[in-house]
Amino acid sequence: MKRSPTIALFGVTLALVLLSPASALATTVLVRIEGASKTLLPVTQVQIPLHGSITKGGTPSGKCPAKSAAGALDAATDHRWGGSYSSSFGELEVTSILGETHSFTSHYYWSIWVDDRFAQAGACELKPRLGDQVLFAAVPVSHSEYPLGFITHTARAKLHDVFTVQVVWFNDAGRHKPLAHAHVSISGSRYGAITDGHGFAHIVPEHAGTMVLRVAHQGYIRAEYKVPVSA
Repeated sequence: MKRSPTIALFGVTLALVLLSPASALATTVLVRIEGASKTLLPVTQVQIPLHGSITKGGTPSGKCPAKSAAGALDAATDHRWGGSYSSSFGELEVTSILGETHSFTSHYYWSIWVDDRFAQAGACELKPRLGDQVLFAAVPVSHSEYPLGFITHTARAKLHDVFTVQVVWFNDAGRHKPLAHAHVSISGSRYGAITDGHGFAHIVPEHAGTMVLRVAHQGYIRAEYKVPVSA
């Protein structure tokens, strides 16, 4: 039987969301927050309301719908973020998230990606849909940085057997390309691997349970991937 590769945009494999009566009042999305030097919030599933508005940073009521990327950020951080509303642009600029501050006048700014596509709109204008993956990442003003991700051909790994992943990066349009020489590490282990010229890395799980793979490369936005490991 032919297997299709699994693309882990956020380092997780999406499952179907079972609808409940509450789903009529909210939509479920995934949020991840990457600071300039570390992950501030791993992949977190949140529900954002379909009604109401965000009034952070002097934003007038009704100008920033709760059903927006700003609403997803608010839910994921439990309101621990800051911003400043620009009346001339009619948009809320995100300036701080979970204690890390950047603005458009500093060396970094908070970029937004939806399903690993660079957002061409602001946090209030973006309207995530059910199951969307929203990434907030601090990136340099001086040059572009792009998100990393994993591609696997099996959703599970087996203890002491070689597990192969391909590391890719996503351009502004969300198209992925393999990345060579990226460092793939295993959480809680001193072992890791470097991707080859086609982006492949070979990992041998040491423990049953959940293996957390992390990848980093200078000039790219880090990512992680959780892999179930059977004995």
